[in-house]
Amino acid sequence: MKKFDLRKYFITGIILLVPLWITVYVTWLFIKLISNLASPLVVTIMFLLELPREPVLVRLISFLLSIIFICLLGGLANTIVGRHTLKFFEQLTLKIPILSEIYISMKKLVKFFTEYRDVKGNKVVIVEYPRKGTYSIGIVTIETDNKLGVFVPSTPNPTTGYLIFVEKNEIINTTLTVEEALRIVVSGGIASGSEEIKKYL
Repeated sequence: MKKFDLRKYFITGIILLVPLWITVYVTWLFIKLISNLASPLVVTIMFLLELPREPVLVRLISFLLSIIFICLLGGLANTIVGRHTLKFFEQLTLKIPILSEIYISMKKLVKFFTEYRDVKGNKVVIVEYPRKGTYSIGIVTIETDNKLGVFVPSTPNPTTGYLIFVEKNEIINTTLTVEEALRIVVSGGIASGSEEIKKYL
């Protein structure tokens, strides 16, 4: 008869449950954060119309309205008037000491994850850095006839790092996408994609 190993089963259950729980939790936080944009308006309208203010219903309507608002804001930002308006408010924000630092940091973070998605066709490489015999993951950002400019992101904050220039024949090409590379960097190599790196080293 197979021995009942409570410790083994518990650890296996934790390994299966934790990633799922974190995914659900982060998703809920995202929905909650987005819906908070419109929830005061939705609650006010429901109050004025004397409609039942069920929490789940309020959250759902607020989330949908917030998504519509964000899409409209994105569309507005692509117009001349919208760009000038957003630039005005941005300059105003940058004049406020503490708020400006928070805004700049958040903007850099968002900009990094949106702009580096398609850099050089998602070309992720491995380079010998910071010294010979030590390897780092890098993202190609500049290309010349015989050299590459490679951004080497830091762990756990990939918005910081170093720009290095290496000979084309000194890099190791990979099939990793930028998203997979960043997951590995942020997780310190714990992400499953780190198995993909092993065949290049």
